[in-house]
Amino acid sequence: MVDTRWTEYPHMFRQDSSISGADGQGAAAESTDGRHVRFPRFLTQLLPGNRGLSTIVLLAAMLGCIVLAGSGCGSAGSANNPPPNNAIVVNSLTDTAQPPAGTMTLRAALDQATSGKTITFDSALDGGTIALSIVGESHSVLKGEVYSGMTFDGYADRDYGKSALYAQKDVVLDASSLPHGITIAWTGGDANPARVLAVYGNLTLKNITVAGGFSNAEAISTGSQPYTLARGGGLAVWGTATLEDCTVAGNRIAGDINGSRDRGAYGGGIYANGLLLTNCVVSGNSAIGYGAAGGGIYSVGGADNTGGRGNNVSLTGCTISGNRVTAQHAYGGGLFTLAGGPNNLATLQMTNCTVARNLVEDNPALPEVGQYYYRGGGIYMGGGSLSLTSCTVAENEVTGNLAIFSGKPNMGGGGVAATIGNAHVVEDVNVWHSIVAGNKLSGAAQDWYSGSLLHFYSYGYNRMGALDFSQILVPVPAWTDLSRKHYPKTGDQDGVTISQVLSLSDIQYSSSVISAGTDFGQPAVLWYMPSGAALDQIPNASYSVTSVLAGYTGYGVSSDDFLNHVLEQIRTDYASILGSDFGSDIGDMSGVTWYESPVTWPTDPANVPWITFWRNLDTEIGNQLGAATLGDDFWGTFTSGNMGNVTMTMRPTTRTIQLTGSDQRGQSRPNGGMGDIGAIEK
Repeated sequence: MVDTRWTEYPHMFRQDSSISGADGQGAAAESTDGRHVRFPRFLTQLLPGNRGLSTIVLLAAMLGCIVLAGSGCGSAGSANNPPPNNAIVVNSLTDTAQPPAGTMTLRAALDQATSGKTITFDSALDGGTIALSIVGESHSVLKGEVYSGMTFDGYADRDYGKSALYAQKDVVLDASSLPHGITIAWTGGDANPARVLAVYGNLTLKNITVAGGFSNAEAISTGSQPYTLARGGGLAVWGTATLEDCTVAGNRIAGDINGSRDRGAYGGGIYANGLLLTNCVVSGNSAIGYGAAGGGIYSVGGADNTGGRGNNVSLTGCTISGNRVTAQHAYGGGLFTLAGGPNNLATLQMTNCTVARNLVEDNPALPEVGQYYYRGGGIYMGGGSLSLTSCTVAENEVTGNLAIFSGKPNMGGGGVAATIGNAHVVEDVNVWHSIVAGNKLSGAAQDWYSGSLLHFYSYGYNRMGALDFSQILVPVPAWTDLSRKHYPKTGDQDGVTISQVLSLSDIQYSSSVISAGTDFGQPAVLWYMPSGAALDQIPNASYSVTSVLAGYTGYGVSSDDFLNHVLEQIRTDYASILGSDFGSDIGDMSGVTWYESPVTWPTDPANVPWITFWRNLDTEIGNQLGAATLGDDFWGTFTSGNMGNVTMTMRPTTRTIQLTGSDQRGQSRPNGGMGDIGAIEK
């Protein structure tokens, strides 16, 4: 069986006519309540009712200048962004390695530039497309993970296959002086696949569209690597990829269709070790294979950060929409974050971002054998931490074939999901002022799937749909981790439907980028206007949120009677809901304790009774106490000191939270006395 949609993926740009309405000042649009909203100049050309460029390839040129935070192309004229005096200036759209005298092509400039030297573009090329047709490197070398059998063994040079452009140095491509930017597009299609650009070093792109790339796994016979790595259909970067006012659209990857430890398809649009995106759109990209992850973006997150925890992964003012992952092991329709890899931890920080209508699905071309997994329609956490500030995650979806493997569900998280494993954990989630709603798992509401998470921190004023904490790690007393679910906090609401918080009649779409996600073939979403319960909610003044960290000493011995006190506290605190005899059938829990083995405690047989108690407790409580079941509201009722045969330790922590100063489009927050929840301020 062949998925015919795959053959359509090169056509990710809709054909329209000429541009109109560029006044150099931005266009005013009137909202339904009479307020005026000023969009950045070029962004208005991407909205319905405006006209685009005349051909599919040239339409892509428009996208390099999508401005979602008001500081990019609309104000990026040559007077504000003069090219560096020593820059190499590309003055031709042709793809030639050795151009005639007086002509500088991008390929020639990339070859001549020293590491970190800026390459700019002549003003005559404004809005143009560099149609790449030459495979600059058939065996692009970047670092990638290696394994000894099934065990991770670090990172080494790997063969990433064909790239139209390839460099082993720091690369800077700056089109910020051009009002309509530059598009760099691979035009070889299926007949001659290649990603657009691979960089073994740091990459900086400004006001550039990357389109049409296609990286696939090809059989090779060099060393121990049987296939090239299908990673980064548009961009593959082993270094930090810094993108400003850029669009990555209509790229794809096709991995090996056989099961393997490291031959998956990673990053339909972007594959990068470090990632810093500002005012960018990553949309209409796809990944297909036996195992695939990150339809839009695959972020390794700083695997070579020797400090232990990196902070080189952030997205600000970005849209990740209409991307797709098709595989039997499918993760992160919009974005996959490994967050540093097995030996390093990092935080993916997202601020004022929209993640919408991305899709994770089964690969129908492959027979159903062995195990199969589908998780994280919008965002998937493979490790590390995730921070969402004033973001909107909506209408993403996970579909597939439901099954239970090793006692755990194989599907989860229409909106956001984290990994699950007996000894595989993710660190923290931190979320405030965000909307996560309208996401689906096999057609049913499921917005956030905790996975094997250490801590879920809310810092208030979130609007959530269906939260699933069923797989969050059970309490660990040694690390004051009795409370895992620091939710709800001030201003939080869960169980909301999308229509209660977002206006589905007031969605801004691109007039050029076509979705490969849940709305395949339709214009890609740029953002949603908030409505109802998301409007005028967040105080303009700072406020404090306190989280409870609780632990105890006296575990690991037969005299440990802590669980008896937990049951008694539940009966006291929630008698009116659960009954004063709740848990009486459980009996005496003396001696059921936690045994410390810092790395492998989840798989230690001695901890099975402890884990079983907490799982059964959550099941018995069900949804009677809300989505979090036993969160900070419960653990905060304990006090430090002796309690039976154990001693409690309580350590509350307080964080001060402030409304972000602007929204995804760069408009000031609040617009009135109180701020709106989500990526957009109405």
